[in-house]
Amino acid sequence: MSTLQSALLVNVVVLLTTLHADLGTKAVSRGRLLRPLIVAVIIVPVFVHTVFDSGIGLAVEICGLAAGVLFGLIAVSQVQVFREPDGRVVARAGRGYAALWIGLIAARSVFSVGATYWYGSELGRFFLRHGALPQDIASIVTNGLVLMAIAALLTRSGALLVRASGQRRVPA
Repeated sequence: MSTLQSALLVNVVVLLTTLHADLGTKAVSRGRLLRPLIVAVIIVPVFVHTVFDSGIGLAVEICGLAAGVLFGLIAVSQVQVFREPDGRVVARAGRGYAALWIGLIAARSVFSVGATYWYGSELGRFFLRHGALPQDIASIVTNGLVLMAIAALLTRSGALLVRASGQRRVPA
């Protein structure tokens, strides 16, 4: 599988997982909160083959993680969390939430296509100027994108857990 195909596959999995789990009004359950962790456990070993501990590789990984956390917090701000009269804690996400995720995945996909077909040589020169080895460039880009996606999913779950735990039981 090519780097582009890998990136697009991760994008589709993240988008479908998130929209399936969150659109509409759904209970905040263990399964709903753990699903992104399961996705991460599957995706990371499949697509992240080298973890960089210095230089531009580490910088891109950190930026990917930070961007994912920031996006996850922005996205979950579009989710209403409340307690139903029967005591269940539920979350409701609508079109704004879906639009944010679709926009993120579309931007990531356009970046991946652009890196492959439109500005790959410029991107390669950038990484080479910043100390990357030619054979590491694809891994650096892949790591940044995968870590961004996973960080967004996990942040969304963590923020939902925090918000759900803040819902007090209403006395009957």
